[in-house]
Amino acid sequence: MDAQRMKPPGGRAKPAGRRATGEAEIVVADGEGIVREGDVGHDMFIVQSGQVRISKRKNHGEVVLATLDRGDFFGEMSLLESLPREATARAVGETRLLVLSRGGLLFRLRRDPTFALEMLNHLSSRLRAAQARLIALEPDE
Repeated sequence: MDAQRMKPPGGRAKPAGRRATGEAEIVVADGEGIVREGDVGHDMFIVQSGQVRISKRKNHGEVVLATLDRGDFFGEMSLLESLPREATARAVGETRLLVLSRGGLLFRLRRDPTFALEMLNHLSSRLRAAQARLIALEPDE
């Protein structure tokens, strides 16, 4: 869900409106889709309350990649690379999200440089976990 639409497919999001800073807050109902794999995306999201389940389509269903909690973020890949969404995000329980556009992210990074360090720490942890999963999948020689 891009902030320009501000409503997930079920239409239950309650947008607070985009601020001049490129940020907006939305509330998404339990089970509602936030972003869909393959869609074009221009925003990233920070979980303020509730949870978000991230999943990816497979040949026979879908696999859950992560369940995100307060303070976690998603959608940064599409925001930074201008590529389609890599996964689907769905609310688990009523979920409040901060939506950041590219300009909103730049504004926040300029205003609070520690935010960049926090993002880098999260991204590094995700990469380390992904590498560990890949290594676990390799057959022993």
